[in-house]
Amino acid sequence: MTRYRDISLQYKLLIWVIPLLIFTVGLTGLYSYYIAANEIVDKIRQAQSHMAAKTTNQLDFITSGTISTGNFLFLNPSLQHLVTTSDTLEVREQIYKSLLPLMVSSESFQSLLVYRLSTGQEDNGPFAITQTGIASAASFAEFQETRFFKNIMKSAGEPIWDMLSPEDHLLHGDRHYKLVMIKPFKDFNTYKRIGVLMIGIDADQLSNNLFRKENNAYQLVINDDGVILASTELDNLGEHIGDLPYFQSAEPALSKDDALSYLLDRDDLVVSQTTSPLTGWHSLVIQNKKDLLKELDYIKSITVLIMAVFTLVMILCTWLIAKIITNPVKTLILSMKQLQLGDFSQRVNFSGNDEIGQLGYWYDTMVKRVKTLIDDVYTSHLKQKEAELKTLQSQINPHFLYNTLNMISWTAMQKDERDIAEMVQSLSQVFRLSLNNGQDNATLLQEVEFIENYLFLQKKRFTTRFHFSVTLDEEISHFQVPKLLLQPLVENAIIHAIEPLEGSGMIAVACYAEESWIVLEVVDNGKGMTPERVEQILCHPKPVTPSIGHSGLALSNIRERLNLYFELTEFHIESTLGLGTRIQIRIHRGGN
Repeated sequence: MTRYRDISLQYKLLIWVIPLLIFTVGLTGLYSYYIAANEIVDKIRQAQSHMAAKTTNQLDFITSGTISTGNFLFLNPSLQHLVTTSDTLEVREQIYKSLLPLMVSSESFQSLLVYRLSTGQEDNGPFAITQTGIASAASFAEFQETRFFKNIMKSAGEPIWDMLSPEDHLLHGDRHYKLVMIKPFKDFNTYKRIGVLMIGIDADQLSNNLFRKENNAYQLVINDDGVILASTELDNLGEHIGDLPYFQSAEPALSKDDALSYLLDRDDLVVSQTTSPLTGWHSLVIQNKKDLLKELDYIKSITVLIMAVFTLVMILCTWLIAKIITNPVKTLILSMKQLQLGDFSQRVNFSGNDEIGQLGYWYDTMVKRVKTLIDDVYTSHLKQKEAELKTLQSQINPHFLYNTLNMISWTAMQKDERDIAEMVQSLSQVFRLSLNNGQDNATLLQEVEFIENYLFLQKKRFTTRFHFSVTLDEEISHFQVPKLLLQPLVENAIIHAIEPLEGSGMIAVACYAEESWIVLEVVDNGKGMTPERVEQILCHPKPVTPSIGHSGLALSNIRERLNLYFELTEFHIESTLGLGTRIQIRIHRGGN
């Protein structure tokens, strides 16, 4: 911070403007890139959802066709005859020729495998055909050991779907993966199970028919076990989805549901999936987000280029602007240095009414004023000495008056004039306490002493017309208040309460502590005031009508002094017409 404060304003402007510019341009570029990237990802996601839905619809159509083909084969008399009665080569040739047109024209029927459960005849082996002709297949005994047979025997008669791999060795010499529908083959007449029917769809051909390689999208179809039934990558057919490269960093042996959740949660991939309501299979489209956003790389390059160009331009502009701004400041600094050396003829004479122009104007005005003040100091030096002498003389006068009054009091005592001596003594004390050595405040003890002497003099004036009492709590005797605080209240009580009375009056002055407050009150038994008069006095900071008069002015003066001297005070007037008045000042302790 010390080094920053010491560098010039030009460099400070560069330090602030250049990072702010880079931040603004960079933020704009990043925001533009973010918006464009989100738009592209959203459009790709929509396209993926359409692709996945299209694949699901095609699969549903193919599987529905396969189910229809199975129903057609159930009604085929030649196949019924083969399974129930006679299994000869001629019958097989006849069945193959009748089914070949259907196999060639259908996407859902590319191989057929039929096993007889029990015929009472010599087992001549299963009936197996493909698009290339009659094929050789595993025996019924071998078929009984496979999961296909076990699953179909557990079923309630509904067809089941599975993936036939070359490792299952059901179709000899066939090295292609097949999506197969397995269902019981029943006797047309008795509707009893007499065999097992397995219709196959070539997985390679199915994948090529379902998918078109677009935008480097990886598409696949998996069943409820997570086995890949179709894929744009034919090498992945028959594998479990958890074996794909996307899960190399994941825990091993992921289930199908865990694998789907893992894919959908990855931020670096854009994944869409739909589920077939007919088969429950999942169609997925997977794309790498980084590959999708490669076309936005030019935005990054343009942003960096713009930042570089703008930075260079702004460095030059900021330097020139800072130079224009700081040149008048440098002129002002040089002028100040000359002024410090005593050259009061300095002027900067800046033009314009901007901040710099106003600074120069007020600087020139200040220099002129300083020069005038210096001249005035020289010319008024003797007058100041004379004023100091008069001040010393004025300080002598009060002491002279004190001494004179004390001398008169002593002379009266010598001549046994006690009333005169007491009055002169009280007047001396009143005068001394009112001056208070030039101090603006006094202790409550001094205030009470002043009031006692003041009331003593007033009582001498009115003789038996009134009585008074003055009380002070000792614990607050040294509390500081503005001097002559209570005297106007006592004077008002004498003028407005005692003088109008025909009989004897009473004035009580009390100073006491009440919790955290110091209370000063003056009470009289005079004629009192109406509520309207009290409200008029309290509501006018200064008297605005003749009806309030000197009393309102005195009270207003007291309230102003209290507000200036203390932080928290209260001023109350309680008066009843014909009974008297109570004026109370409340001062919060520690408020001065």
